Amino acid sequence: MDPAGKVAVVTGGNSGLGEAAALRLVASGASVVTLDRDGAAPAGASTLVCDVSDEASVAAAVAEVMARHGRIDILVNNAGIGGIGPIATAEGPGDLAAFRRVIEVNLLGAAAVAAEVGHRMTANAPSGPDGERGVIVNTCSIASFGGQEGMGAYTAAKSALAALTLVWARDLSHYGIRVMGVAPGFMGTPMVAFLPPEFVAELLKDAEFPKRAGRAEEFAEVVEFIVRTPLLNADVIRLDAGTRPPARTQWSAGG
Repeated sequence: MDPAGKVAVVTGGNSGLGEAAALRLVASGASVVTLDRDGAAPAGASTLVCDVSDEASVAAAVAEVMARHGRIDILVNNAGIGGIGPIATAEGPGDLAAFRRVIEVNLLGAAAVAAEVGHRMTANAPSGPDGERGVIVNTCSIASFGGQEGMGAYTAAKSALAALTLVWARDLSHYGIRVMGVAPGFMGTPMVAFLPPEFVAELLKDAEFPKRAGRAEEFAEVVEFIVRTPLLNADVIRLDAGTRPPARTQWSAGG
C-alpha cells in the first residue's frame, strides 16, 4: 500500500517509536492522526486525546478520525507502558493490580483499537493492484519471544499480541486487510531514558551486531516497509540486532 493520500492512525504517537512512525508516514504523504493521553502531535500530524485502556475513549477517538477524514487505511498499534515485578516472593504475592494495568493497556488496549479501526477498514474501497483495504502493524517486543525475570505482565501482553497478529490477519484477510507485527529489542526511547548506563550496557552485551540501542527511526522504516509490501502478512519482524536476552540481569526484579 502506498501511504501517499492514505489516512493513518498511530496510537502512542506523540513520543518514542510512535512519534517516529507518525513522522515517517507524514513524510510518505499520509494524513496522520495520533491517539495519545498527552503530548503534542508530531510535525505534520494531528492528535486526539485517547486512553486505549478505556473502550469508550477508543470508540470516541476513532469516530472522530472518521468524522474528520472519512476513512482509516493504516493503523500503527503502538501504545504501551512498561512494568516489572515478580509474580511472588517470600514476602508475599506479586502486585496483581500493576500486572492487570499492563495487560489493560498493552493487550486489551491494542485489541480495542484494532477492533474499532479494523471494522472501519472493512468499508474502504480496494486500493492498488491487490485490492488492499487496510494495514495494521502491532508493536510487539523482544519480550514476545522470551521474557526476563520480573517481566511477567509485559511478556504476557506482548507475547499475546504477537500471537494475535496471525489470528487477526486470518480474521481480516476476507476484507483485504493485512496484519503484521514489529518486535523491537532495546530501543533508545523516552520509555527507557531513566535506566542507569550500566544496565543499558548489560542489556546490549547480548546483541550480536550492532551492539547498540535501536533508533526510533529504524522502527519507523520497518513500519513503512510493511505498509508498502503486500506479501508481508500474519507475521512478526524482529528488530533486535540478533539479541537473545538472558533469563535475568543483576538489575532484574529478583536482584
